Amino acid sequence: MQDQKGISFNGFHWSHWAVISLSLLLTLGAWYFSNQQAEQKTKAQFDFQAEQIVSLVQERMEKYEEALWAGVAALHTLPNNMARADWRIFANSLKVEDRFPGINGIGVIHYLEQDKLNSYLAWQRETTPNFTLHPAHTKNEYWPITYIEPQVTNQAAVGLDMAHEINRYSAAKKARDTGKATITAPITLVQDAKRTPGFLFYAPWYGDRQGGHFYGDQNGDFLGLVYSPFIMKKLMGGVLTNSNRQVNFSIHDSGEALYSELNESSENYDDNPLYSKQIEINMYGRDWLFTVQSSSLFRAQNTQNQPLIILAGGIVIDSLLLIIFILLSRANHRAVSYADKVTQDLKQQKEELEIAHEDLQLRNQELEEANKDLDQFAFVASHDLKAPLRGISQLAQWIEEDLRENFTSQTREFMDLLQGRIQRLEKLLDALLSYSRIGREQNTFEQFHLGARVTELFSLINANKAFIFECEDNVGEMNTLAVPLELVLRNLLSNAIKHHDKGQGTIQFKAEKQSDHYRICVIDDGPGIPLQYQEKVFDLFKTLKPRDEVESSGLGLSMVKKILDRYECHYQISSNGERGTSFEFEWPFETALREE
Repeated sequence: MQDQKGISFNGFHWSHWAVISLSLLLTLGAWYFSNQQAEQKTKAQFDFQAEQIVSLVQERMEKYEEALWAGVAALHTLPNNMARADWRIFANSLKVEDRFPGINGIGVIHYLEQDKLNSYLAWQRETTPNFTLHPAHTKNEYWPITYIEPQVTNQAAVGLDMAHEINRYSAAKKARDTGKATITAPITLVQDAKRTPGFLFYAPWYGDRQGGHFYGDQNGDFLGLVYSPFIMKKLMGGVLTNSNRQVNFSIHDSGEALYSELNESSENYDDNPLYSKQIEINMYGRDWLFTVQSSSLFRAQNTQNQPLIILAGGIVIDSLLLIIFILLSRANHRAVSYADKVTQDLKQQKEELEIAHEDLQLRNQELEEANKDLDQFAFVASHDLKAPLRGISQLAQWIEEDLRENFTSQTREFMDLLQGRIQRLEKLLDALLSYSRIGREQNTFEQFHLGARVTELFSLINANKAFIFECEDNVGEMNTLAVPLELVLRNLLSNAIKHHDKGQGTIQFKAEKQSDHYRICVIDDGPGIPLQYQEKVFDLFKTLKPRDEVESSGLGLSMVKKILDRYECHYQISSNGERGTSFEFEWPFETALREE
């Protein structure tokens, strides 16, 4: 059941639901956008950390490559039959262990064919009596590790022939054939007691040393390789110490693990990471697959509480609004129920006892008091709703200030739309407040010149001077209730400008004194009002155009009607529905108003 103003006896007014819905929408929208911004920021931070890990490994491998090419350059400057002592001098001057952390050493691999094997062994045994090639194989060429520094920690590798094992052998031939630095597939170094994954890094060495020498390609200029052995765990320790790092990672070569921190024994390991990604790069002829995951430290340092704070704050505000509306709704229910009870009693008494005139007058008086209570309720409701609305507007401004730098164009559009809706609701509440005040104020009489007063009102409304005002005043000085008359004139002039379909036009004002009242008319040259709508425009919240096209509360003519009804003034609208509208009304003389 509903009363004439659309207030439900058993629920909220539609405006209550509108405010709650708008506030909830604002809360969810602010939470969503702030959460998206936080997620993008956190994801960008992870991507940066992941790319940095790969970049650091690549940069360190490039430094190791420089060391190998330095060794090749040194070989070109040393004697043809360079001895182990010569290479030791070079390695010591390079300070391998200090300048290249993670490297296991740097050495020379000579290339020799079958016919040079005996002379090569004899040459090496001049300085190293126990020198031998190992292990045995069936190839007709040999790739022995001749020199390696520091030799103490790499003794097991001296004399090791690369041709005995496919990964070492294929990478060595690739370096020789391409002339580029190359690494092997995963291997286990003979000097690694823990048998962990590693690899060899080759740089080819060419020169004019054929024939009569102990090594080298008989039919070409290939002499051998400068190489470095790497234990992967030691290499990663020298490149990336896993201390307070926000990501953990693993490296695989053709599905075989080279290195992994993705286990519970790793520092800051997160078994349910926020982010994970794979990056594949070509590392000197091998495809290394990096799997990078965020660590528990990343989770702790990138927790975003702002979206939750916004959501919690919005829910608190929505809850407070709901409590206020429940209290208002209960007060309204009691007032309306009382009015309904009085009305039903009066109807029943009229049917049964028509002679109880005095009693009926008493009941009518009670009914008037109940209606005044309803007006009071409308006044209180529209007034009290402004406080939480200002809170919603302030919250929207705070959110905008916090997130302005990260706004997308769509976010900017949504926030502007939200502020527009808040301003519209505030204007609606102002109009409701003005509407509820009609008949409540104690107005005073004032003497003024009608033409001058209405011209001043029009100047205030026509701020951009786009409309022409024509005033035909045959009344002049008058003593009347200025406030209600000005409110009627202000709304009529404002409607004529606001609903005009062009950027400029002409507004006419006519006033004349008749036998027992004033006749006043406001005429515009706007789009006109169709006949079927000429009565409906006085209804509450009624507009002929969507509010997105014309910013209006829909209460202007409703306030005009209420004021004119209050002083029993006749009024009418005249329009052919195509162009122009005339609003004409009567206004009482001073004596009639004082008798009210």
